[in-house]
Amino acid sequence: MIEAGLLMAPNVSICIPTYNRKHFLKETLDSVFAQTYKDFEVVIVDDGSTDGTKEMLQKCGYNVRYYWQKNQGESAARNKLVELSNGKYLTFIDSDDLLFPYAVEELVEAIEKYGPDTVAYSSYVGIDEKGTEVKRKQRKLPSGNIVADLFEYIYVHSCGTMCTKELFQEVGGFDVLLPVCSPYIVWLKLSLGHRFIAVEKPTFKRRRHSSNLSERSFANCKIELEVLENFYYNDGGKNVIPYKLAMKRLSKEQYRAARIAIRESMPETACDFLKGSLKRHFRLKTLFWLIIAKLKSWKF
Repeated sequence: MIEAGLLMAPNVSICIPTYNRKHFLKETLDSVFAQTYKDFEVVIVDDGSTDGTKEMLQKCGYNVRYYWQKNQGESAARNKLVELSNGKYLTFIDSDDLLFPYAVEELVEAIEKYGPDTVAYSSYVGIDEKGTEVKRKQRKLPSGNIVADLFEYIYVHSCGTMCTKELFQEVGGFDVLLPVCSPYIVWLKLSLGHRFIAVEKPTFKRRRHSSNLSERSFANCKIELEVLENFYYNDGGKNVIPYKLAMKRLSKEQYRAARIAIRESMPETACDFLKGSLKRHFRLKTLFWLIIAKLKSWKF
């Protein structure tokens, strides 16, 4: 473990989970150390890299705290980062993404303006493997009580978000059993009792490349649906989110899963999901795909 000497606890811990992204990580760290806000530490949890990440960090002389662990998945790495962090506030950056120079300063200012129970978050600019900007639709980010908005659309990401260490601990950290959606659950749970304040400017660049771009699978869509259902019915969402909005969102996720089930040659499963989608929220498009799924399930 590489330890950076600190005379006193920093105000911010910038937390970076990584796995075999040595070349991207260097660029990420350069963007971190270019921050206008200086009262921070950098904590890296290496989730079992075999590409020489540690040697790169030693060679470049970055002032970081580095911890290597056997590969356990991104959620386990994030939980370890929360555990190791010394800062009053925590923020994450993926090891292939980049921070704008003003990012930490903007997020800290938002929390200190609205109070330590606040979660500050922001949008991002998409980039490709070479760092070229990729055009994407920018949504207006809501502030305040965002439970219903967040249930309807994933506005909050692990990167570009900041809150106190205590808030992560309040909701039990990241679920290590889930391959996807673990951060989404954290933000949903926190939104029930805490204000989310949107920073106007995007604070990070989100990179898309061959190793993190994958076609959506039925299994992952099914997990997202189950996460949403559990939050709504069991974790308190039902008390806050309007019924029609919730049913429309759940119906939409069932529809998405069904379309992928058809693509993955599971027409019977698709039929079940499309029927469930129609019960929650009727759409002609859903009915059309139910007919398609039934035709594909019949054996002539």
